[in-house]
Amino acid sequence: MASPAKARYTSKSSSSEASPPTGKNLQRISGGSLPRILERFCRQSNQNGRVHYFIELVDWSRSGNKSSAASEGPQRLKELLSFLEADAPLRVKFQITFHAMLGEIQSVSLIAEAGLHPRESMWSEVIRRIVERVLPPARGDADLSKLVYRLHPDDRYIQGFLDWPDELFERAVRVLTPHDDLSAWNRQRLDLHQSLRLLGTHIAGVGLSPAFRERCHPYPVDQSPFCLLQQFASELARLDSRAEGAPLLEALRAEMARCRMELEYMHERMEDLGVSTSLEFDMSTIDRALRRTDCIANVLFADGQHGFREAKELLDDVMRARREDLSLSALVRENAGLLARKIVDRTGKTGEHYIANTRDEYWGMWKAALGGGLLVVATAAIKMKISVAALPPFFEGFLVGTNYAVSFLILQALGLALATKQPSMTAATYAKIVRMTHGKERLEKLTEFIRRLTRTQLAAAGGNLLTVTVGAFLFARAWSYWFSRPYLPPSSSAHVYETLNPIASGTGLYAALTGVVLWISALAGGWVENFATYNRLPEAIAEHPLGWRVGVARMRRVATILERNISGWSTSIVLGYLLGFIPLLGHFFGIPLDVRHVTLSTGTLALAATSLGKDWLYRGWFIHTLFGIAVIFVLNLGVSFGIASWLASRAYGVRYSDHLQLLKCIVKSFFRAPSRFFYPK
Repeated sequence: MASPAKARYTSKSSSSEASPPTGKNLQRISGGSLPRILERFCRQSNQNGRVHYFIELVDWSRSGNKSSAASEGPQRLKELLSFLEADAPLRVKFQITFHAMLGEIQSVSLIAEAGLHPRESMWSEVIRRIVERVLPPARGDADLSKLVYRLHPDDRYIQGFLDWPDELFERAVRVLTPHDDLSAWNRQRLDLHQSLRLLGTHIAGVGLSPAFRERCHPYPVDQSPFCLLQQFASELARLDSRAEGAPLLEALRAEMARCRMELEYMHERMEDLGVSTSLEFDMSTIDRALRRTDCIANVLFADGQHGFREAKELLDDVMRARREDLSLSALVRENAGLLARKIVDRTGKTGEHYIANTRDEYWGMWKAALGGGLLVVATAAIKMKISVAALPPFFEGFLVGTNYAVSFLILQALGLALATKQPSMTAATYAKIVRMTHGKERLEKLTEFIRRLTRTQLAAAGGNLLTVTVGAFLFARAWSYWFSRPYLPPSSSAHVYETLNPIASGTGLYAALTGVVLWISALAGGWVENFATYNRLPEAIAEHPLGWRVGVARMRRVATILERNISGWSTSIVLGYLLGFIPLLGHFFGIPLDVRHVTLSTGTLALAATSLGKDWLYRGWFIHTLFGIAVIFVLNLGVSFGIASWLASRAYGVRYSDHLQLLKCIVKSFFRAPSRFFYPK
């Protein structure tokens, strides 16, 4: 397709690749269908005939490849090249017909647009790709994209081209290039020039959009790297020789590097200005367009005499993009990656508040957790009274959810801590480390992060469980003293024991489900905060005309309160009602669903044990329930943090081997200094 104009066929080079077929081999090839297809192709005087027999020739070259190794290329293609190399008159006629076919086909759309499709909804794109698998694309006959689709209708054939070794590609280009004809590939070179202009314009159009300008460095428009890249690409497209284009090529690559730096800077700015999947899509599109621009520039101004390697890299990039345009799985992966980045990019700063870095912060977490445990005593007591009231299911779920939500909102307002609300938020900090570091530095920082997270969570959980146990015991004793009856009837207390037994109930499953709920609530909080930040709701409230009546300073305080608390408010409300309504949802569908939250479960266990009085051991089940509390603690924290950290890794392409390496570093760090996982230096 596209090759530098100076590429030429030399018999010496061809003979070094493979010897021409002679004797029985030549007779075998000549006796088959190949000579007939070649003859018919060379006789065609119209474009439709040329394309038809060229496709038939390609189909022949793909068939019968049984024993050829992938590193050697398809056997029949090598036979075709050997046949043309051995027959000079036929080769000349083939070259004339081939370039006559290419001369009527433009490749700008394919080169400048493959993999850079416009932003559409996921479902619209799914429908388009399904339809395209059944019906050919509605493109003109003069568009190379249509020919490529007919030659490579699915992933299998595209991968076959990508597997070509460089030596085979160079050999094919030499066979296709007329001897001493510098103009053979002129049409393709002109299309590359036009593609370079088009890509530069596309990058500038997206890079200078309002969303990009707001998040990039405050350059004047004419000094933006996206604008300068478009200018250099346009000027470079007017030149043809490497000597003339060398200074502009160097300037273009410098602006490409600046564009990539701006994309990294935008990721950092997203924490302050919000992010959307459409913005992530545009950033991904620019990154691909920069890579394609670099490939085209390398072909047009190749260092070597021929530029075969550069041309192969460009075609590989185009064909990979074409494969992604056809693939439904690639579409799902891309959208999942965009969604993952939207989730983790915005909340990287939020998780810092839930990690104790110093001794003062560590003991501060203990104090906040002790207070949180006391508040949960009241929450658990109210929840148990609602549960034994035999209310209609909806009202029971609504009241339990409201109880939880109000309790979590009070926790936030008083600055108290609930251990299980933290892991899904701290995973956003994990994502930030993944994004900002690489190699050994990433491993060291992630290991230190896990140490700090572990001791912080243990402090929060320890404080919660200590005060919720003592507080529930004292509350139940006081209730029994004042009202002369236990807080819970014996049947309800026995039921609590049964539900917390990890062997005789679904405690493990319900605890894992609660971990998912904790992650979803944090996700909802991040989404609401991102929506408010991206749409600048706090600024809109601060500048609202109502401020002239109630006071501008008062409106600004309201805006500040909203900005600081909207994520926590959203997380608390969503978490509360999910915990309240999930058992009701399971009952509605006839599915055994329930939730097990470690702090709330510990509170209900203490209330049940105290209400049983001297029978608190209750057939030895109390020991089992303690084990159940431990299981709930591990699964609540592990599942919520595991999902969030997996999502962060998915967003930034962390490999499975990197996770294993990180796990090894954490284990080694624990055995070297176990105390650092429990107490800060």
